Amino acid sequence: MKLLALVTDGFGAPGGIARYNRDFLTALAMQQDVDSIMVMPRNGTCGTLLPKRIEQVPPIQGKWLYAVKTIRLVLAEYAPDLIFCGHLNQLPLAWLTAKLVRAPLWLQLHGTDAWNRPKSITGRLVEKVNLVTCVSRHTRRQFLSWANIAPSRVKILPNTVSEPANPQPKQVRPRNLGIDGKKTVLTVGRLCARECYKGHDRIIACLPRLLEEHPNLSYLIAGDGDDRKRLEALAVQHGVSANVNFLGNVSDEQLAILYTTADLFAMPSTGEGFGIVFLEAMAAGTPALGLDCDGSVDPLQDGNLGMVAKEGNLCEALSKALRSSPPRQLVERVHAIFGQELFQKHVHRLLKNDSLHANGAHGAPCSAAANVGCAVRTKT
Repeated sequence: MKLLALVTDGFGAPGGIARYNRDFLTALAMQQDVDSIMVMPRNGTCGTLLPKRIEQVPPIQGKWLYAVKTIRLVLAEYAPDLIFCGHLNQLPLAWLTAKLVRAPLWLQLHGTDAWNRPKSITGRLVEKVNLVTCVSRHTRRQFLSWANIAPSRVKILPNTVSEPANPQPKQVRPRNLGIDGKKTVLTVGRLCARECYKGHDRIIACLPRLLEEHPNLSYLIAGDGDDRKRLEALAVQHGVSANVNFLGNVSDEQLAILYTTADLFAMPSTGEGFGIVFLEAMAAGTPALGLDCDGSVDPLQDGNLGMVAKEGNLCEALSKALRSSPPRQLVERVHAIFGQELFQKHVHRLLKNDSLHANGAHGAPCSAAANVGCAVRTKT
């Protein structure tokens, strides 16, 4: 089987979607039925070391140039047996490509982009897709609330987490942060004005109250973007600017140390499709806290793995989390549920799904009962 993957973020690109694509495509390439995977990214890095059976063309920024090169590739050079569409916004091109080569179409959904019906033709094309995978139950529910597609063809494939190459000792702390002897809360994520749902401002608003109980508390923010000035001003407004440390963009090595040394990872987001950062923190042995209103509850396992709070009780939940001891065997439990081995089994099961092997290249809408199949250990 030959696969063509149309993705926004490929190998060498930063961010959670890029991480998901890399893990997913690597797991696909390990399947015996897969001979090759051609990746066409909008963003990525040339010269990135790729897993066996995977090739990646140089990233193509222009929308129309990307479309032309995709069509030219499948008509003249690479005849795929399966099309993988890594983002809802790419569906029109992916559908056209699948139709031209008469191949089944697999669509991946992540977060807010799939929670409401698109105004374009994209909203109608979803019923033509053979298989849809969503990163969380929340994204699946939101998608099915508007999509005219059989629920049985919409599965859950959550993020995965791998063992760190060089685990960091829990007691080692970055020397340049001045946090020795302090309690630390960490948030990792882009500071984007269009994504201010991440919840940095909610934690800053809680700091005056938290500092009454933990005078040496330090809030570490890893990530950068155009919302930073607003958050810096908010910290001044609340009188906690000395307790908020904006770290900017950090390297993978620095991030691994931050995850390991923080006392608590918190991201009270209201718009997460899943939240890979929760897994990364807990896999480093650091307790994690999120809200109960989006896909965050899946990595937190409804409070059975991490902590789940209501938005109105966030300050109390943060205070309680800072007083609590880390859960026992947290790292082992994270890998038991979200480890690479189980993820690869999920991918294998999806590749064998009847929807990808039915007659015809495209599915049809119906109202069959929901069948999640390879979901994580959560209720559907």
